[in-house]
Amino acid sequence: MSDNPQAGLKDRDLQHYYESMEEMFVTPGWKYLTEDLQKIYETANSLEGIKNTEGLHYRLGQIDILKLVAGQPAVISAAYEQLKSDDGD
Repeated sequence: MSDNPQAGLKDRDLQHYYESMEEMFVTPGWKYLTEDLQKIYETANSLEGIKNTEGLHYRLGQIDILKLVAGQPAVISAAYEQLKSDDGD
């Protein structure tokens, strides 16, 4: 990717990155991964088995990572749309 944050979609590597990410999000593999992550989230989203504050913080970190990965399609889509919009100005 370009070191120039103002390059917009004129940077072919950046455009390829967003298009590749969007292609990945519609694959069966991504669907299976998100289903598995949802099951893990349902298990992790509980206080069961937490014995101390360190365990609580660890569990919160797990949940944050699960949400981060599961939310990637929306983040990537919004960023790509913004770049395309900025590029059209």
